[in-house]
Formats: sequence, C-alpha cells, structure tokens
Amino acid sequence: MIGGLLGLMGCGTKAPEGDLLSLEYTISGMRSGYEYEGHVEQGSDSAFVLTAMKESYGPLYQKRIGKEEVNGLRQIVLEEKMYGYKENYSPIFKVLDGYSWHLRVRFSDGTSIRSGGSNARPEGDGLKRLENYLNQLIADADSILR
Repeated sequence: MIGGLLGLMGCGTKAPEGDLLSLEYTISGMRSGYEYEGHVEQGSDSAFVLTAMKESYGPLYQKRIGKEEVNGLRQIVLEEKMYGYKENYSPIFKVLDGYSWHLRVRFSDGTSIRSGGSNARPEGDGLKRLENYLNQLIADADSILR
C-alpha cells in the first residue's frame, strides 16, 4: 500500500542518467495555435537546434545551441525532479476554458518523460524555469521559421 502511494506521488522515480537528446514544451490557451512552443532536438550532425517562440502566439525562431546550453536544460529537469511528474494533471472541478500544456523529454539512457495537463500543473517551478531558460536561449535568434 505504501509503495502504491509513493508511486502516485512520483516518489521513487529514478533520475535519468543519460544525456538529454530532445525536449518539447508547449502551452495552449484559448486561441488556436500554441501560446508558447519550445523544442530542442539533436540533428543528424549531432548539433542541437532550438526552435521556440519569443512571444505568446508569435512566430518560431531557430538557432543552434551548444552542449552547455543543453546541459542547462537537463539540470533544470534534475533539480526540479521533473522525471517524477505524473502523466496527466487535471483540476478536481470541471473547467471549460483555460490552458493545457505538454512536456516530452528524451535521454540517451532510454529514459523518457511524458507529462501534460489541462488547467492544472505539478508543484514547483520546473515548467516556468524551462520556459524562462528557453526564452533566454532564443532571445538573440533572428531566423524566423513562420
């Protein structure tokens, strides 16, 4: 019974040991399209590419980032224990409007994080820290995708 309770609370989930390979974080609001979108992926040439918005519902910008910046994302995931996030977050009461979010992270050791929610988030500052860091990284990008 205690093991089941710990599993529900996200405790006992093992931290990823591998390198971060990809990260995707999106927020959807009341309007169509994403309110925020940020992706980091390792390309075929092993370089990492960041694609993200600089403003809500804005265009996507793209730039290459280094291993140090990718390790910064990994560090946020570890510090905020995001590997212990539940698969789905929702409020107790029915909400007809609001927001939703999705997070996907893959690591070289095979670990994968998939979490999301509608009008509810996990405790802590993990999601906000990720968004702030992605915004910081994309701030000087000038390559617009759309």
